[in-house]
Amino acid sequence: MSSENSRNDGYLEEDNEEEDLLVSQLNMDVTNQYVVFSIGEEDYGIPILAVQEIVSMPRLTKIPNTPAYIPGIINLRGMVIPVYILRTRFNMEMEELGDDTIVIIVETGTEKKRTVGFVVDAVSDVVSITEDNLRDPPDVSGAVDTRFVEKIGHLGNRMVIIINLNTFFTEREQAVLETVVNKGR
Repeated sequence: MSSENSRNDGYLEEDNEEEDLLVSQLNMDVTNQYVVFSIGEEDYGIPILAVQEIVSMPRLTKIPNTPAYIPGIINLRGMVIPVYILRTRFNMEMEELGDDTIVIIVETGTEKKRTVGFVVDAVSDVVSITEDNLRDPPDVSGAVDTRFVEKIGHLGNRMVIIINLNTFFTEREQAVLETVVNKGR
């Protein structure tokens, strides 16, 4: 092997090591990052890895005989996506949907992945929350449905409710979403 090839090989190894370190740091940071949005006065977070994109409300196609919490479906680059109004999950009054309505496109579920659009009031930022700053949700009476709350993130005086996308929808809601998607095809 010539000395020139040895130098090049060593140079490539150094570049690969630096690149691997950078990729490793990026991956480490991303797992602790959450897209923070608000519903009413509260902040909620979704793991950034589950977020496909954030869009203004595209043209909504209404599907007959669907619950009010699913105002319709959208076509996003050929993919039929049901839109779900998060205010319904939190038993809050629904607001008028308009051009300024924000939709977060997320992937939910574990075994059967489903892409759905969540209507939110506002998206504020992306934050990093370390494991040390994540707490289990408080134990409240069985009358309160907290299966969609995975953790509570603490950022100084600010609390962010981390949504559990794996258990967010009941089996009945999953069936309704599937029916809505199938009707839209």
